[in-house]
Amino acid sequence: MKTRVLRAERKFFPTFDLKLSKGAAIRFVSECLALFLLASIGEFGFAFALALFCGLVYARQNILIIAPVYILACCVFALDWWMLLYSVSPVLLLTVMYAIYLKFKRNVPLWAVAICAVAGMTPYIVCGCVFDQAYVSVAVSALIAVVLTFCCGITAYAVFVRGYLHRATVDELICAGVLTAVAGYALRGVTVYEFSLFFTVAGFAILFSSACFKSQTTLFVSLLLGLGAAISGADLRVLAAVAIMGASAVAFSPFTKWASALAVIAATAMLWLFGAFGDSGWQTLTMTAVGTVACVCIPKSVFVRLKGMSRGDNRRAFTGIVNRRGRELAARLYSASDVFYDMSKNLETVTNGEEIYTSERLARDIVKNYCGKCADRESCFTALGDDTYSVLKPMADAALNRGKVTIVDMPPFVTSRCSKTYSLATVVNSAADGYKKKREACDGAALGKRMMSEQFAGIALVLDSLAADCGRQVNFAGDEVDFLKSELLKHNIVASEIIVSGTGGNTSATMFVRACDAQKAVLPRIMSRYLKTKLEVARIEDRGSHKLVYLDSAPIYEVAYGIAEENRDAESVSGDSRSILCPSRSRRLFAICDGMGSGEQAAKISRDAVNMIEGFYRAGFDNGIILSLVNKLLRLSMEESFSTLDIAVIDTSSGGLDVIKLGSASSFIVRRDNVEVLSCTLPPAGALEGVQPLTSRYQLFDGDMLIMMSDGVFDALESRGVMETVDALDTVNPQTLADGLLKKAKQNGAEDDCTVMVMRVFCI
Repeated sequence: MKTRVLRAERKFFPTFDLKLSKGAAIRFVSECLALFLLASIGEFGFAFALALFCGLVYARQNILIIAPVYILACCVFALDWWMLLYSVSPVLLLTVMYAIYLKFKRNVPLWAVAICAVAGMTPYIVCGCVFDQAYVSVAVSALIAVVLTFCCGITAYAVFVRGYLHRATVDELICAGVLTAVAGYALRGVTVYEFSLFFTVAGFAILFSSACFKSQTTLFVSLLLGLGAAISGADLRVLAAVAIMGASAVAFSPFTKWASALAVIAATAMLWLFGAFGDSGWQTLTMTAVGTVACVCIPKSVFVRLKGMSRGDNRRAFTGIVNRRGRELAARLYSASDVFYDMSKNLETVTNGEEIYTSERLARDIVKNYCGKCADRESCFTALGDDTYSVLKPMADAALNRGKVTIVDMPPFVTSRCSKTYSLATVVNSAADGYKKKREACDGAALGKRMMSEQFAGIALVLDSLAADCGRQVNFAGDEVDFLKSELLKHNIVASEIIVSGTGGNTSATMFVRACDAQKAVLPRIMSRYLKTKLEVARIEDRGSHKLVYLDSAPIYEVAYGIAEENRDAESVSGDSRSILCPSRSRRLFAICDGMGSGEQAAKISRDAVNMIEGFYRAGFDNGIILSLVNKLLRLSMEESFSTLDIAVIDTSSGGLDVIKLGSASSFIVRRDNVEVLSCTLPPAGALEGVQPLTSRYQLFDGDMLIMMSDGVFDALESRGVMETVDALDTVNPQTLADGLLKKAKQNGAEDDCTVMVMRVFCI
C-alpha cells in the first residue's frame, strides 16, 4: 500500500498507457460523458464543466487526457474563439500551480484548486462584465464554479483515491447528493423527439442501487435525481414519478433483479396510463425500459462481488484466517517453550565435583593402585581383615581438605607397620592433587550446566510471552469495527481500515486514516469510549496522503524523576552507574549499580552489570532470572571486584513497584503520611555463588516518591538522616529532593561516589 500511494503522489503527469484495463476505460469514458453532459447546460454549462474538470484533476486523474476533453466539450456547445480562451485559461493556471507544488513536494489542497478555478475564469468574468454587462450571470457562474469544485473534488477523491467501497463521510455524502441532483438537472435537458435520456439513466441507477446497496441509498438516489429533473423542467410530477420508481425497486429488491426491473417498468407504465408524463408517456416508458434492461444485462458476478465487499465478507474471512494463523503460531511457540523448559529441568540436576571425587573414593583408589601392589600387602590385609580403606580414609580427608598429608596425619597402624610411609604420603598427596583438579573441572561443568539451565528457563519465559502476544485475537471486519467507522464518520474522520486487538488494559488499535484526520484530538476519545478503555496515540507513520495511527492503552500514571551525582575526590569517572529505560510502554526501569572501589575499573564493572540488565530486560526475561544470570556472569570475570544492584521497575498502568536489590543501600518510599524503608542485607553480586536477589512488590499512588541511592550517600546519612532531610525539605519536586540529599551527604563527610535518584508517580 505504501508504494502505491507514494507513486501516485510523485506521478504528476502520468505517462500514457495504450493498454487500458476495462476499469480504466470505463472510468475514462464516464469522465468524458460527464464533461460533455455538464457543458451542455445552457448558460452555465462552462462553469459546471470547469468545476468537474478541477475536481477530476484534484482526484489525480491524468490532466493531459482530461484537459483536451474539457476544452472540446466547452467549445462544442459554444463555437467561438472566446470560449476557447475561457476554457484554456484555467487549464494553464492549474498546470502551473501543480508544477509549483510538485517542485516543493507538497500535496495540492482542494482550496487551492478552487482558487485556481475562479482565477482561471478571469477572462470570462472581465469580458462578461465589460462587454455584456451580465453581472448577475457572471456572479452566478463564479459561485457555481467554486461550490461545485469543492463538491466534485471531495466526491471524486472519495471514489478514485480513497475507494468507493469504504463508508462515506458526512461531507462526502452531501457533495455526492448535490452532484446527483446536478446530474438529474443536466440529464433532463437532453431530450430528442420526446425521448429523454434522464429516464434511461434514472432506471439504470435505481435498479443498480437496489441490487448493490441498502434501501435507503436507492431512495435517496431516486429522490435527488428526481429533484434535479423537477428543477430543470419546473415540473414536480417528475420528482413524484421517480420517487415511485425507486420505491417499486426497493419493494421487490428482496427477490431477484428481474423482479425489481419489472416493478420499475410496471410503475412507469401505470404512471403513463394516469397521464403523469403528458404526451411523452410511451417515450418515457421506452427509455426507462432501456435503462433497466441495460442494468439487468450486467453479469451477476459483478453484483455479488460489490455486495460482498460492501458487507465486508472478505474482511471477515481474512479476520478468521489471521486469527487462526495467530493461534497456530502461539501453539508452536508454547511447544518450543516446553522444550526449553524440559531442557532446563534436565540440566538443573547436576552433580558437583565434591559429590563425585570424595575422600572415600580417593582412599579406595590408593588401596587398589598402591597398597595392592605392595610386597607386604598380605600382612596388612590379614591384620585389617581386608579393611585397609578405613585406615587410609583419614589421610585422604587431610589431603583433600588441608591440601597436604604429613606423617602426623597417618594413623598408628600405618606408622607402626608400613615400611613405606613417606612414599605412601607422596602418593596420597599426588592423587589428592589430581582429585582437586578433577573437582574443579567438574564444578566448572556443573556451573556451566546450571547457567544453561537458567538461560533455557529464561528463553522459555520469553517464548511464553511471545506466544501470548501472538494468540491475541484481532478484529478488522466485525460489527464492532463497522460501528467504530460509522462513529468516526460522524466526526468527519475517514478510517478506511481499523484493526483492534486485545481486551481491557491490553487493548490496541491500528487505523489507516486521511492525513488531515491523524492529529484530531477527538479520534482517541471516540476509540476509548466505544472500546471501553482509555487509549492514546502511540505513534503516527506517514503513508503519503494517508497516515497509520497506532493507539495503545493509556497509562494511569507517569513518572517524573530527578538525579544528583558526584564523583569521589580526585576521580574523573564515577564508579556508580545508573540506568533509566522503558522496557515497554507501561514500564519504567531505574537502576543504580555501585562497583566496589572507585575510578575507571569500578565504573567498568558497574557499567557491564547495568548493560547486562538492560539487555535482559529488553529481551523480556523475568526479574529473578535476570539477577541470577548477572550474578553468575560476574563470577566468571577474572577481576576480584563486586557490584551492588538496586533496580526499581514502575508499572504506569497500575502503579505497581517491583524492587530488586542485591547488596545495595536501602531505598525509601515517601508517602503523604509516612516514609517506608526498603532495606537489603544480601552480599554484593559476584561475591557469593548462588545468592538470590531480594524482590518485593509494592503499590504506589498519586504523589508517592521513591528514593534510591548508592552506598556513598547512604553511609553518610543512614536511614535517620534521609528521613530528616525529607522532612526538612518538604518538597514534591524530585530534583529538589535529590539535590538536597546529595548536599546533606557531602556535609556529613561522604567521600565515596555519590548517586541519588528520586522518582515521583503522578496521575495523568
